[in-house]
Formats: sequence, structure tokens, C-alpha cells
Amino acid sequence: MKAIIPGLWEVDEIGEAVHCYVWEWQGGLTLIDTGMPNHVHTVIDAITGHGWALHNVRRIIITHGDTDHMGGAAKLKKATGAVVGCHSVDKILLENPSQRKPAAFWLRPMFAVARLSPNFNPLPVPVDELYVDGQTLPEGFIVVHTPGHTPGHISLLHRARRLLIAGDALNNRGGKLSLPPPAFTPDMENARRSIWKLAKKYGDDIDTIVFGHGPPVMQNGGHRIKSMMSQIYSTEV
Repeated sequence: MKAIIPGLWEVDEIGEAVHCYVWEWQGGLTLIDTGMPNHVHTVIDAITGHGWALHNVRRIIITHGDTDHMGGAAKLKKATGAVVGCHSVDKILLENPSQRKPAAFWLRPMFAVARLSPNFNPLPVPVDELYVDGQTLPEGFIVVHTPGHTPGHISLLHRARRLLIAGDALNNRGGKLSLPPPAFTPDMENARRSIWKLAKKYGDDIDTIVFGHGPPVMQNGGHRIKSMMSQIYSTEV
């Protein structure tokens, strides 16, 4: 378990391929994303190894319905008794994970084969809470609807901590912010608009950014999102 800023921990025990996080607040613990299906026991061991009880996990927030982000949600919900929440549009992907398919048609046969393995075939998870854009959660997060990678993708902004949990709305690859990969993003135009939204509406509120993929940005995060937006739209003019 690695501290990012006060209150936010990365469950780094699951490795570097994908990230999930624990938010510690006065109401208990909130798990943000859950990793792959085979990460469940690692996440449980990380939580208990840190000295927390599983029943302290009160909420599991899923940024979007990809296997590497919601893969352990069903079993972690059962182990902790936590409620599970996501954007209303991605509810279908959590409750029917096979509905999520790559945008690239040539990848779909490989994904169909991969789902034959339990490690790549997440269990459906009942969704207890549905979020909408602009909603403030008890943890202090503002839900920011950032569609594109999935229709109901969300990012989480904590204004007081100047923190953005980006999910896959943007990645940090090789020290450079980038859009989610087109092969797995059915609506790249909306993905670009989501970057515009983060920059224009929330850019002045962000220092730290953590991602589903890539290391955190610890300072000047909003400025970097604004620069990314300028590059995206300057190339389209």
C-alpha cells in the first residue's frame, strides 16, 4: 500500500498494469476500482495488512465497466459488505460484463477467448448506487462524467485536496498525458470532449492526478490537462 497524498492510498500490491485506490475518510474506507478478477485476494490482503478491517470498506466506486477496473467488484462487495456505485450509464456493464467489447473489431475474437478464463471473466455485480455528473459524494468527491472510453465513465474530483482520480479518461504513459487507447475506446470524440471538460471546468482545481494506467502526477496537474487540451484541439483546426 503506497501513500499518494494524505487520505489516498494506491494498492500497489496488484502491480503496475492497472491501479486501484483506497480513500480513507471519517466515514470509513472507500475503494476506487478493484483491478482484475484475480486481484481480489491481493486487494484483501493489502487492506488487512495495512491494519484495516474489511468491514471498514463502506463503498466501492467503479470508474467504468472494464474488466481491469471492476473485475474484483463482486467478490470484494461480498467480502466487505460495501455498497457498489457507478455512473447510471455504465450500470449495464457491471451487471452484464460481457456487454463490454473492444472498439476494434479485430480484438473481439481474442477477448471472447480470453473470457473463457476466470482471470478475464468478471462476475456480474449488483449496483447499489447510481451517480450523475456534478453529484457530491459523502467522501467529498465530485462525480465528473467523462465519457468516451465507456459511455458512463466517471472521474472523481476532490476540490479540497486538489485531487483528480482520472480513471481511464486519460493515461500517463512515459511521463506524457494521453487519451485512452482508440482500440478500447468506442467514442474518441467524446473522449476528447471529456479532456476539454476537465481542463475548462476543473483545471484550476487540480494539482494531483492519479490514473488507472501510469504513475501519478503530483503537481501542476490542471495545467498539464489544459496543455493536453490545447494540443488536442490545435491539431484539429
